[in-house]
Amino acid sequence: MTLPSEASNDSERHMKIVVEETHKGTLTFRSHCPPSFIEGLQMERGLGHFAHYSSIIPNVEAFETIARNKAGRVTLALIDPNLVVGYGVCWYPDKEDRWSALGDLMYEMAAVEVSRNFRGLHVGRRIMDLTMDDDFFEDKITYMVGLSWHWDLEGKGLTAAQYRRMMMDLYSLYGFREVYTNEPNITLKPENVMMTRTGSRVSEEDQKKFRYLRFGIKQPK
Repeated sequence: MTLPSEASNDSERHMKIVVEETHKGTLTFRSHCPPSFIEGLQMERGLGHFAHYSSIIPNVEAFETIARNKAGRVTLALIDPNLVVGYGVCWYPDKEDRWSALGDLMYEMAAVEVSRNFRGLHVGRRIMDLTMDDDFFEDKITYMVGLSWHWDLEGKGLTAAQYRRMMMDLYSLYGFREVYTNEPNITLKPENVMMTRTGSRVSEEDQKKFRYLRFGIKQPK
């Protein structure tokens, strides 16, 4: 997965904050984190590099880059109070990505990850709650691509099929549905998955364009 290139972010920011008590301490969830807030944070040790898995976001500097990008969004779960134990990041597709052909219609829910040391506390669900609670998504086809080589199967103690089901169950709570495509990375392994959420203001014509794009078919005039 490639992080978006850094660019000026002109979208209006409204950070939302939720505080939750858990048996591991007080967790603070913050959406729309600006670069100024991210500076000085640290990654909790359960987010990192392991034998068969590495976190998609390697360091807090990557969060800063995303937050500066056009409509880039960073939602964080923190403890102590500057230790990142979970995150959600989303952005417009890279210009080399197939989905960028539809411009700003397409928006990627790029990653949701929780530290190995803070799983089982519904942290991922809280991150999704805050991220998706925004009228912005009603004008977008928001998509997620689940690629099995990014999954922490060892840390979760799950098979690829079980992990796939877990992800689909989470995203379906927010209106995402599985769709089929011939995009090479997604079709490389049967457990890979693409899910989309179509905003309420997305036109039938734009939905049709996306159906053609999923299979790389030129739309007839």
